[in-house]
Amino acid sequence: MSAEFIVFEGIDGSGKSTQCRMLYEFIANTGKKVKLLAEPTGGPWGTELRSMLKSSTPPPVMTQIELFIKDRMDDYEQNIKPCMERGITVVMDRYFYSNAAYQGVSGITPAEIIAMNLQKGFPLPSRVYFIDVKAETAMERIIKRNGSGKTELFEKREFLESVRNNFLSLADERFLVINGEPKEKTVFESVKNDYIKLVKSSN
Repeated sequence: MSAEFIVFEGIDGSGKSTQCRMLYEFIANTGKKVKLLAEPTGGPWGTELRSMLKSSTPPPVMTQIELFIKDRMDDYEQNIKPCMERGITVVMDRYFYSNAAYQGVSGITPAEIIAMNLQKGFPLPSRVYFIDVKAETAMERIIKRNGSGKTELFEKREFLESVRNNFLSLADERFLVINGEPKEKTVFESVKNDYIKLVKSSN
C-alpha cells in the first residue's frame, strides 16, 4: 500500500483541523498506518511559537519565520521523515504553506518564504486540501469558539482576508481548494472522494 503525505491548510476558523482529524480517522479505519501531525508542534520551538501567538507584540517577521523553520525541522526529523521511510501516511494540520501565507502578509512574499523552506529540504506533500472560507465566516466561527473579545494575534478579519489571498496565490497542482462554508460532513465528502482517487492513482 502506498503512503501519502497529506496537508490541510486554511485560515483560522476555516474548519481545517476538523477535516484533518476526520480524514485521519477515515484512513485509520481502513487499517492503513497513518500519523496525525500539526504545526506548530508541542516541541520547544512550537511552544515558543504558541506563546508568541498569544502576545500583543509579535517579534519581527524574520524571527517568526526562523522559529517556524526550526520547529518544522524538528518535526521533519522526528516524525515526517521516519513515517515516509516506513511507508506510513502522514496527515498534517498546517505546513510551510501556512508559514508563507501568514508571515507573507508582512513584507516578505509568500513565494520567498516557500523558497526558504524548500532550501531546507522539506518535502512537498502529495496533496494540500485548502479549506476555503470567507474571512467574515472565519471570524464568526472564531468568536463563537473563543468567546467575544478573545482573539489571538492573527485572528482579525482584514488580516485573515490577506492571508486567504496569499493561500490562493500559492495554490498549484498539489492543491485542492474546497468550499468550507457548508456543513462539516458535506465538506468531508469532497475531501474523502478526492483522497480515494489520489490513493487509486498512486497504486
